[in-house]
Amino acid sequence: MIGLLALSLTPIGVNAAEAGPRKDPQWTTEGDARACSGPIWPASLNTTAGPGQGRRVLVIGDSLTRNGRTPLKKALRQDGWTPTVRCFGGKRLDWAIAQAKRAKELQQLPDTVVIAIGTNDMRWIDRGTTAARMKQLMKILGKKRTVLWVDTYASGGDRFTRPKERWFNQQVKRLAADRANLHHVVWGNWARRNNVPFADALHYTSSGTRTWAQRVARHVTRLAS
Repeated sequence: MIGLLALSLTPIGVNAAEAGPRKDPQWTTEGDARACSGPIWPASLNTTAGPGQGRRVLVIGDSLTRNGRTPLKKALRQDGWTPTVRCFGGKRLDWAIAQAKRAKELQQLPDTVVIAIGTNDMRWIDRGTTAARMKQLMKILGKKRTVLWVDTYASGGDRFTRPKERWFNQQVKRLAADRANLHHVVWGNWARRNNVPFADALHYTSSGTRTWAQRVARHVTRLAS
């Protein structure tokens, strides 16, 4: 379960509207159709009243985030957040590490960060490497930011099995137990109990994607409430 203790959300110094360029000049799609469009760092903060109070949130994810980024950003904005999304289909934790580093270089690594990546690691990468990369990513994000890690949900197809899902989600749970600023967003078990449908071996239907986006946004907002 996600931690609901009151958190200090004192800015770390990168929430100013003017921080960094609006578009990352180094962003590249690599000529890959699975890429998201370049991340946008809004020049002004959201003025919608809500728990987010205009604060920034960065989401780093793979194709599941790519598919859900529109309803996710909409839900976050409705709660007062100012979201930026870095996503790319097929990417793994090594890419997420690079994105976190790049955001930090641009002074665009805000107080609240959502990590939604891991499916492709469990399909292709050995567990030792995956565990090490998870720790490396958390080291880059540091101990002061509020980090939410959305766990995985396996259909059992395309090399992503239930045992792999369980192992990865257990790693997220263990990391969260050791780090007060990391919050485990339980998605896999919840989605299975609620019969969230798959469109293919890895991705959800449009309704499933909207459900994913709503659940992620709800957890972000609950931490700010």
